[in-house]
Amino acid sequence: MSRVLCNRCKRMMVPRVILSRSIAGGWGWRIGGGKPISSCCPFCLSEHWDVVVEPSPLRGSVLMKVLSIPLTLIMFTLLFGASNELASYMGGSAIVQWIGVIGSVVATYKFGRWFVN
Repeated sequence: MSRVLCNRCKRMMVPRVILSRSIAGGWGWRIGGGKPISSCCPFCLSEHWDVVVEPSPLRGSVLMKVLSIPLTLIMFTLLFGASNELASYMGGSAIVQWIGVIGSVVATYKFGRWFVN
């Protein structure tokens, strides 16, 4: 195998392949998984070993985590209000209201995780 330079730790290395997860099926069998999804440096474990440009220092920082709180609250309020308007337009159905609440929570959670990471 050919050796390459890791741009993070500046060592010559052979990249390790990261495989997707699988589910244990019993008696030592594995179901699914095993597909290559990424590679990393075996020394510094960075998946960005081949990137010359550094990622933004704001990514994952305390500033982004603090900013995510009001943004996710605003997003939840907007989604919740829109789902309530939709439910009242459809005759005040309880099912539509619950679907709106659950959808608002899930969408807000996913947005918050995306924004911070």
